[in-house]
Amino acid sequence: MNFQSSTSQISNAEWLKRLSIVECRDSTYRPRTDPIVFKKALGSKIWDSEGKQYYDLCAGFGALPLGHNSEALRYVCEGHLQNERPPIDHAMGDVYPSEEKIIFLETLRSALPSHLTKGCVALSGGQSVEIAVKTAVLFTKNTGFIVFDDGYHGLDLGILPLTARQDFRMPFKDWLPETSVIRLPLNCDQSIVSQAIDVLNSKSCGFAGILVEPVQGRAGIKTANIEWLKSLAGLTKQHQAVLIFDEVFTGFGRIGSITTASQIDVDLVCFGKAIGGGFPISACFGRESVMNAWPESTGEALHTGTFFGHPFAAHVGRLTVEAILKQGLAQRSLVLGEEVRQVLRNKLSSSEYVVDVRGVGLMIGIEFNKPGFAAQLMDLARPLGVIVLPSGSTGSVLSLTPALNISEAELYEALNILCSLVIAF
Repeated sequence: MNFQSSTSQISNAEWLKRLSIVECRDSTYRPRTDPIVFKKALGSKIWDSEGKQYYDLCAGFGALPLGHNSEALRYVCEGHLQNERPPIDHAMGDVYPSEEKIIFLETLRSALPSHLTKGCVALSGGQSVEIAVKTAVLFTKNTGFIVFDDGYHGLDLGILPLTARQDFRMPFKDWLPETSVIRLPLNCDQSIVSQAIDVLNSKSCGFAGILVEPVQGRAGIKTANIEWLKSLAGLTKQHQAVLIFDEVFTGFGRIGSITTASQIDVDLVCFGKAIGGGFPISACFGRESVMNAWPESTGEALHTGTFFGHPFAAHVGRLTVEAILKQGLAQRSLVLGEEVRQVLRNKLSSSEYVVDVRGVGLMIGIEFNKPGFAAQLMDLARPLGVIVLPSGSTGSVLSLTPALNISEAELYEALNILCSLVIAF
């Protein structure tokens, strides 16, 4: 049997059937009705295998700040194909770096607060968090961490204890050092955090640091109070520990800023998603005194990977970050996001199911009073040509994270479809 694709049209259902034969069944969601398999995309529009068009209000979990097949991506692709000199197509970043890896790190550094001077690249957001956690352990010689309810920091085994969802952790609980992690309510009183620090310091693990998302995306768009975050910075400094911001989702424009670290004296910040423009690259940046806890490399780095700092991804990422900065997309996100939330509040005010419309920048959540309702809406919006995702532990929040440069015409057309669907209930 020939398993290659052909020029003839294959239905979405047929593609998913083929996928079910070769892929682990846990990997990909396969809806029972109106299935979808992406075939092509441009900007904030996607077309499936049957030619149907969709508005994308997710931007690849926020990883496409410039939309699908951005100018940055096309420039790099075309440039590599037309280059008279063969381009570098390997990473080897821990032994022999490429020019693009260096320029990428320099570009990120130039956009960050002055105290964040040293960085390390990886592939995924979860890996950037792992680098931050390892850095904190090396710096403090301790292994105890404070995290927060509903926090999501990735699913790699090393950082899985720090992610809140029990359904992700429980199958692997015998591998996880749960006793060195204390989970607290987001925005809890400072005295509660202080008590947790004392508990960790009373154990053999000690207190290494605090890991927090300025806005919890997967939890249903829950925002940490700025003054509260400042209090965390004070506590970690007092105890010679490390404060880590997980800005994999929020960084570089999503919530109307490049980083929340511009307001708070944080030690380490984790970036991913947006900085790759759709390609797998991430980074952890921190103050030099903390990052210098890592030893000088002698050619065998303590933390590396075959594709860390891949030149193609670094090039696309660098141009993406430059576009976010030059086009003022963080400020646009801040202003447009507030306008969208107000429009949604007005349009959805008559719905008995809507509890709240919240968020920061173009990270928007619509909360419903019915568990699973947002997940149901995802399936109902799909055949209407709108791609959205549920969030929150009970699937009761609909998350909207469109491309930062989405046209207002496309955005509001998609939102009108979505609002009509909600009101119809």
